[in-house]
Amino acid sequence: MCFILSAAKNLFALLACVLLLAGCAAPVQKQALPSLPQKTLEEAIASLKSQRENIRPIRAAGHCLLRYRLNDKDHKENFPVKIWTSPPAEIYLQGDVAFDATGLVLGSNAAEFWFWLKPKEISSFWWGKWSQAGLWQGLVISPIVLLEAFGAVDVSAGDWSLTHGQYDILWLHNENGELLKRVFIEPDDYVVVKIEYFDSYEIIAAVAEFSGRKKTNDGSFIPSRIKINAPALDGSVNSAEISLSSVRTVQLNDQQRKRLFVRPKPEGFDHIFKIVNGRQVEQVNE
Repeated sequence: MCFILSAAKNLFALLACVLLLAGCAAPVQKQALPSLPQKTLEEAIASLKSQRENIRPIRAAGHCLLRYRLNDKDHKENFPVKIWTSPPAEIYLQGDVAFDATGLVLGSNAAEFWFWLKPKEISSFWWGKWSQAGLWQGLVISPIVLLEAFGAVDVSAGDWSLTHGQYDILWLHNENGELLKRVFIEPDDYVVVKIEYFDSYEIIAAVAEFSGRKKTNDGSFIPSRIKINAPALDGSVNSAEISLSSVRTVQLNDQQRKRLFVRPKPEGFDHIFKIVNGRQVEQVNE
């Protein structure tokens, strides 16, 4: 018995010694990862162009929380959404609002875009041609924002500059030197995480943030959370938060493309607006 107690004491002493030595050991120095070389303006633009050119058509589903002010009233809608994209110009979003599977619809093609809300108290249809709309269309859920969220950021033309910091930031100015857009890029994997859009007075018209990248069935990554804030003229802030639960690449046939990406006639709406240079002009008829 004494032998066992003595052995146990020796064992505890040995363990205590090992722990003491471990506590006194010099801390392990972690090797810092080598920093990536900063991209030039030409390299940054080339990277985003490559991403845009390699996007495949996508089908996604999730939920949208929409807050907006219309006719001096605040509105809040929380509804499921389905999204189809065929970048760089075609997108279709369908929202189940007020027990109507197409109570909210947003769509676009290479020539024009449209957006409608069917609920009785709103009953409005907005549409416009890209050639007349300007950079920002004044819509809370904007087709251009959603397309750019899925990787179709357009850097094909304009006066661009680049700054480095926590993010690489691409600045777009017009021919008069006025700021139009800022694109925030994560330097490590070079994905866009935020875009700021500016109006003709160089005041922020909207801020779109993209996060939570989700892997699609073909191995590409798409943001699963899209948050858009658009300040209104009356000081209120319209916003949309889209959370995607499923994202997959698809192949669309001609019949599907016609159903999704051709603007329907604005029939049955109390109000019809055409968007020109970011302004909404109400029309008696189309």
